[in-house]
Amino acid sequence: MTEPKVVLENEHFRLEQLVDGVFAAIATLEGGAMSNAGIVDLGGETLVFDAFLTRAAAKKLRAAAEELTGRAPRYLVNSHFHGDHVWGNCAFLPEAAILASSGTAATMTAQDDSSDEEDRTELAEAIEHLEKALAEETDEIVRFNYEGNLYPRKHLFEELPVIREVPTVVFEGTLEIRGSERTVQLVASDRAHTEGDVRLLCPDDRVVFLGDLGFFKDLPAYVAPQGDAAAWANALREFESLAVDAFVPGHGDVGGVPELAAQRGFLDAAIEAAQAVAAGGGTVDEVVERMRGTEYAKWQKTTLYKASLEAVLRKTEEGA
Repeated sequence: MTEPKVVLENEHFRLEQLVDGVFAAIATLEGGAMSNAGIVDLGGETLVFDAFLTRAAAKKLRAAAEELTGRAPRYLVNSHFHGDHVWGNCAFLPEAAILASSGTAATMTAQDDSSDEEDRTELAEAIEHLEKALAEETDEIVRFNYEGNLYPRKHLFEELPVIREVPTVVFEGTLEIRGSERTVQLVASDRAHTEGDVRLLCPDDRVVFLGDLGFFKDLPAYVAPQGDAAAWANALREFESLAVDAFVPGHGDVGGVPELAAQRGFLDAAIEAAQAVAAGGGTVDEVVERMRGTEYAKWQKTTLYKASLEAVLRKTEEGA
């Protein structure tokens, strides 16, 4: 596969052509996407993988899909239930069927709809906290993280209320979708980042869209009880053996096996640090300190970094 070619750029994402008919939408720092997405021309029908955080970004993604393939998307895949991947769902209706694993669909359906006022209050508090933290922070890596969490939330605040649309087609295991130009597979995982994470395989193109199973050069967000760090690492280890040229992560740039292995290495290191700390009855701060001594210390930090390590520690303690 040749180097990805940028075919479109806007405030929310840049669109990279991986092969003819397969595109990765990579979120910008300042926009309202917050996570990556994808467009696949199946031949006769169009599939979009993930729907971004905001309707504004999702509408731009739909417009790009229509421009590139000549038709409105027929399929919209939700890789998992987190808002930065599904809150743009409504931008693809009524033409698109929303596909998700049974685990994702169950979680989305069971979630209580918060009131508009609750959404507005919670989001305003988060924005205020991030703005204050950004004003006081001097470390450029940490500042970059704060900005990446602040700007999308500002976009979201401007278009409240959130319109929540749940999946209309639910599957378990593997679902194959055939078009006149290519056949793709949706594969639902057991618990990893969340319960039922879906990845999109384009076998003939040697491309895989990972959703949040992929965090490239970005510390993987793992929050209990949704995920399982050990199972996630094992899944990544299996992916490394696939005949794939390009992995599209949920966060970060398009990569290959080295980036996949590096993410798996972070999870392995976090588990090892948690095991060492748990054996001595230590705290999450000790896990954080141990991780500072690894090669991952200079990766972009997420606001969930300490919470993720806390979850790994608690899971380790439960299994001890």
